[in-house]
Amino acid sequence: MRVEYKELMEHLGVGHELSAYETRPWFLHDPDMGITCSAEVRIGPGADDVEAEIQFLYDEDDARYEDESSYGGPEQILLMRFLPNQESIWTPALMFIRGEDYRNKIHSWGERGSAFFTDCIGALQMNELPDIDELIEEHLVDKKRGGRGRRGRVGKKGFKVQQKPMAMKT
Repeated sequence: MRVEYKELMEHLGVGHELSAYETRPWFLHDPDMGITCSAEVRIGPGADDVEAEIQFLYDEDDARYEDESSYGGPEQILLMRFLPNQESIWTPALMFIRGEDYRNKIHSWGERGSAFFTDCIGALQMNELPDIDELIEEHLVDKKRGGRGRRGRVGKKGFKVQQKPMAMKT
């Protein structure tokens, strides 16, 4: 993924070019589940790095935490960082999903991470918590293409048209 700044902002769902120190946030609180999902794109003070982040914040009185010492705090779902080169072309520099480094571990990791991010914010804009496991499966798992293949006609034997000479009427 190598894009100009304006295109990077489009890939991340921002809709305009951020200025230095600026942040574009999205969030949703689900009181029934006790979860707040927070997503944001931010640019650093020198406008020389862009970060995209998604976090789940759990209510402190959530039943999953029996006592205060087991309260886990926020769960970082995604962290991506983009840096420009000398020609002002932006490329992904890192991507962590639930603490696991995905950089260079999957094909087109920058594009796929950006698509994961925009699907998450799309869910937030529809007042839904994103299904993280489903989105990881959809965007970040390389599907093996084994077996008999179902990708068009490549490797398949084409049918033959039998041509019989036509009888001429006299």
